[in-house]
Amino acid sequence: MFYAQFVLSKKGPLAKIWLAAHWEKKLSKAQIYETKVQDALNEMLKPKVKMALRTTGHLLLGIVRIYSRKTKYLLADCNEAFLKIKMDLLSGQIELVDDGKEAPLLPLPEVQFA
Repeated sequence: MFYAQFVLSKKGPLAKIWLAAHWEKKLSKAQIYETKVQDALNEMLKPKVKMALRTTGHLLLGIVRIYSRKTKYLLADCNEAFLKIKMDLLSGQIELVDDGKEAPLLPLPEVQFA
């Protein structure tokens, strides 16, 4: 059996991935942000020692869970920014100055369709 000890060590390159696969709630938001999914995938694709298929499956589950949480956090941040911009626009705090300037026109070539 191929057993990767470095995966289970606390300071191993895939330790956070392993934790995400088995104890998802143990990882904080900061640890999720720190985890680089691309580096973890590269480590899995070219491991230093051979890993069992089952271990690789667990690590893939951890990568998916971390990526999922990262996308949830990004969506929440985008929604928060959107609401702040919307509230500022509705409250009239943002005033755009109309100084009569116009953006230059871009001439586009005519396209002939057959």
